[in-house]
Amino acid sequence: MDLVPVPRDSASAVSPAEQALVPLATTGLRRGGGEPPPVCLALSHSTLIGMRVYLEEFTRQLAQRTPSAATVATYRKRGRAFVVWLEQARPPEIRCLDRACLEAYRSYLDQKFANPRTKNGYLTAVRHVLTFLVRYHPGLVNAADFVKGWRCSRQHTRRHLPVEDAKALLAALESDPRKSELQRHRNVAMAYLMLKTGLRTIEVSRARIDYLHELVPGEKWKLWVHGKGRTAADESVQILREVYERIQSYQTLRPGPLQGSAPLFATTACVDRGGNIVTPAGLPLSTRAIHRIITEGLLLAGVKKPGIVVHSLRHSTPTFALLNDANPTRVQKMMRHQHYATTEIYVEEVQQLLEGAEEAVTQL
Repeated sequence: MDLVPVPRDSASAVSPAEQALVPLATTGLRRGGGEPPPVCLALSHSTLIGMRVYLEEFTRQLAQRTPSAATVATYRKRGRAFVVWLEQARPPEIRCLDRACLEAYRSYLDQKFANPRTKNGYLTAVRHVLTFLVRYHPGLVNAADFVKGWRCSRQHTRRHLPVEDAKALLAALESDPRKSELQRHRNVAMAYLMLKTGLRTIEVSRARIDYLHELVPGEKWKLWVHGKGRTAADESVQILREVYERIQSYQTLRPGPLQGSAPLFATTACVDRGGNIVTPAGLPLSTRAIHRIITEGLLLAGVKKPGIVVHSLRHSTPTFALLNDANPTRVQKMMRHQHYATTEIYVEEVQQLLEGAEEAVTQL
C-alpha cells in the first residue's frame, strides 16, 4: 500500500496525529443499522505493508507515554514478530485478520515457546497493536479480544533462599580467595543490601553515593532507588545500621576522593595478560557483572540449586519479612510493588509454608 496523507476534505474527522496514516483494506463481517459495519482487516500485500507503518506509529506514541525504552523495544519486537508471521508463516487459507487468524497465531506461539508468560506477552502485544488500529478504523474488530491466553501459575518459578543458605552466600563472598579485599567488601555489601531491601540488579547498578541519606542519626538511612522503568530515583528503601556499616567499610577502601555522583558499587580495574586495561575502575557495575558475582557466590557456597538464581535474593526479602509477621502493606511498599496482588503471592506462599493443610493430615 502506498501511504499518502489523508485528504483535506476528510482531515476534519481525525486528529493531526492521524493525518499521516491512511485506511487499510478491510472486509465486512456483517452489515446492519446506521453505524459503521464491523469489519476486519483483509490481509492483502498493501495491508501488510501498512501494518508495519502502524506498528511504528504505535511504538512511537508508546515511547511518549512510557519512559522505559525496554518496554517500547519489547512491544516493537513482538509486534514485528506477528507481522512477519502474517507475511511468511500464516496458513494460506487465512485471508483476513479475524478470530481464525489469531487462533492460528496462538497455535504457532504454543509450538514456538514453552513458557506461558512468554506466549502471553506476544499475544498481549498483538492485542495492544490491534486496539491501536481500532482508533483509526471505525467498526474494526479486535480479533485478539476473542482469543484466550495461557493460564499461568500464581506461584513464583524462582525460589527464595533459606536463611542458612543466605548466610552461607554472604560467608562465601566474604572469604572468596580469588578476590581482592576491595572486591570482597564490595560483593558482601552488595549482596547484603539486596537481601535486606529486595533491590533488583538494575537498581543496584544505578545506585549512586549521593542517593544514600541519613534518616535517623546512627540508626537508619534512606537509599533513593532508580527503579525499573523509571526516569529518576523517585522511590526509596530503608537502610539499617548493619547494612550501612558494610557499605561504609567498602567505601573506605575505595581510592578517593569520591564524588557524590560516583556509583555506590563500582568496578575494579581489569587487565588482560598483556597488561592492557579491559575494564577501568570506578564504573557502575553492570547487571551482567552483578549476576556473575552473585552466581559465583551461590556456587562457591554450595547453595546453587534448581530454582535458586540471582533474583532469588529479591524473593527472599519479602519472605523473610512475612515470616517475621511484617505487615503485608509495608512489605508492598518496601518491595515497590505497583499492585498489592504481587505482594499477595508472597503472602500466600508464606501462609502455605507455615499453615499448610497437609500438616493436618495426621491419620496416616
